[in-house]
Amino acid sequence: MEPAVKDKPRRRESRDHLARVFESFPEALLSLDTGLRIVMMNAAAEELTGFRRPEIARRRVNAVISVAQLRYMTGIVRERGGFTTASFITKIRSKEGVEIPVRLVVSPLRRGRRGLSGILCVVSDLRDVKRIQGKLFEAERLAALSEIAAGLSHAINNPLCAILGNTQLLLMESDRLDAGAVKKLRSIEREISRIQRVAERLPRITRPASSEYVGGRRMLDIEASGHVRRRSSRGRPAKQ
Repeated sequence: MEPAVKDKPRRRESRDHLARVFESFPEALLSLDTGLRIVMMNAAAEELTGFRRPEIARRRVNAVISVAQLRYMTGIVRERGGFTTASFITKIRSKEGVEIPVRLVVSPLRRGRRGLSGILCVVSDLRDVKRIQGKLFEAERLAALSEIAAGLSHAINNPLCAILGNTQLLLMESDRLDAGAVKKLRSIEREISRIQRVAERLPRITRPASSEYVGGRRMLDIEASGHVRRRSSRGRPAKQ
């Protein structure tokens, strides 16, 4: 048997193996020609974009990739000889028009010495990553707010304790004061206690809420904000 004839089954087996690798690859794959038309896509790309292969075959890649990124890729194709693998964060559009954050890795497909024959795009869905990043950012923001609130609470409580202590000392001598002065001191005592309760709640805010005040400015609404409930001495959540 001629060597060329013997090689045919091997080449076919090699092509079939590469086709299986392409199809079963967990990330979305788009194979483009030099005109940036979609030649092949795998099952993961169908799932990510919502397009079926017959719908998008031979269409320009701008069906899923933004015009700005298309221009960038066109520039890469024009460079040809200098084209190496490039990676960047961008967005693609699904069939339903939803923008999906992705990492796009673009690599050249070469045909021997004849230069560029196409482009391979590896598209990684970043939606879960973005969600996790959002949660981490929110957790860091709340931690920073909690530290600020704890500092404010401490700064407010220190002078209030001194004022409250002196007020209560004066009230201990209420029999030597006129009724009007005692009434005012009782009012001061109540308001200081109210401020202390507010200051105590500041470090326990977990879900800040805001309300619109005078002039359209929004300010922290302590009553509407979610709080970590204090635990009573018996280990049960204390009433707010």
